[in-house]
Amino acid sequence: ASFNFASYADCFVSENLIREFIQEKNIPLSDVAQSEVVKWKDREMDNKEKGNISIEIRKHSNDLSYLDMDYLANLVDKKDPAKEACLSRDAREYKPLRDGLAHTARLTKQAKQKLRTVYDNIKGRIVKLLAGEGG
Repeated sequence: ASFNFASYADCFVSENLIREFIQEKNIPLSDVAQSEVVKWKDREMDNKEKGNISIEIRKHSNDLSYLDMDYLANLVDKKDPAKEACLSRDAREYKPLRDGLAHTARLTKQAKQKLRTVYDNIKGRIVKLLAGEGG
């Protein structure tokens, strides 16, 4: 049986590539993103209390680790996705695949291929942004 290990890796690397880019470029969080961070930190604290967890869970607990692909992409590269290539367009394609994967669904071959294609596009977009193209 084929499981989703490579797909998990693609998701992990995709989101963390964008987090690294945000840190590298010192991109500040928007007010909307900051509100999202507060929401998820509060939820995590509540869940830890309910679960009797007193240890730290996250090795690195910075604000970016509480943002999903949509928020990360919009911080870096928000344009009109109908008119220009941008990470926010990739985020729209990425979300349903990532959500299925995160909720332990076994992805179809086509879904894995699509996720891989979106991952490759995100990598390519980050390379362009680092080179100062399309920013």
